[in-house]
Amino acid sequence: MNYNIYEELKKQAACFKPLQLVEISGFNKSLETALSMLNNEEWEESLQEYATYLLEAMRRKYPEKWNSSWRYDALLGYAYHITLKYEERYLAYKRSLDKVSPAPPELLVALARCCIAPGKPPLSEAEAILLVKEAIKTTPYVEGIELLKGLYKSIGNKKEQEYWEDVLSKISKNGPHLPPLEDFSNEI
Repeated sequence: MNYNIYEELKKQAACFKPLQLVEISGFNKSLETALSMLNNEEWEESLQEYATYLLEAMRRKYPEKWNSSWRYDALLGYAYHITLKYEERYLAYKRSLDKVSPAPPELLVALARCCIAPGKPPLSEAEAILLVKEAIKTTPYVEGIELLKGLYKSIGNKKEQEYWEDVLSKISKNGPHLPPLEDFSNEI
């Protein structure tokens, strides 16, 4: 992202409330803006917060379009992940999961990561392990195996931890990676 785009994003956030920007820009342009704000090179938190509010406004303003794809709630979950809104993250990923079958592996792994949260997480490590195993059933995605290894370490299952460490050592350099939840290149 070049400096001019970054400055334009900051200007939009300063001049418009999220719902105003959605009404002015429409769904696709708002989605593009939210994506740019979430992943801004400066990793500026205020832009990421604004992007989250922008996505929430899109969800309210365009419910039919929003509910037409699992990807929109998955993106909102990703935004909540970035902004450390753990309960909202889980709920967004669950809504997304309810909209798609079979579940995409990137969504299953994102949902499994919800077991890592302050306080009482919304799902257990055992539930997370099941989600990750489902995600890597046909393809051994590096991120899924990394998470699985960490989950087994967290619950103290040394045998499984070592097994997944071995698998990871064999695929970490050239193994397949999960598609990013925030990839909307085919949709906007």
